[in-house]
Amino acid sequence: MKKSLILIFRVLIGIILIAKTSNWFLNYSEETNVIINVAMFTLIGIAYLVGGFNWNKKPNNIIFVVCGLYLVGMNFIADFGLKSIIGVICILVPMFIARFSPEETGERELSEN
Repeated sequence: MKKSLILIFRVLIGIILIAKTSNWFLNYSEETNVIINVAMFTLIGIAYLVGGFNWNKKPNNIIFVVCGLYLVGMNFIADFGLKSIIGVICILVPMFIARFSPEETGERELSEN
């Protein structure tokens, strides 16, 4: 079950990557770009939500889960001034934590399964 969910997630990420890249050449309509962006941020948010449970430190768990929830939720709330800035912060902060954290996150265990 876990392997099939990971495979589905990877296929969805691949489809979004192809859609974002093909937009450079095919110039999709604004509505299509909005749908692609919603799907992209939702998938990133889901990845952060799931990744939040791989850490041994409670603050890292909380940061990942909050950032994931915001990235999923920001697609469904109205625009406000700081929405994009908070979104960028919510994308970058977990990446910096994962990059500079000296602690093992269980990635080997996930990749071996």
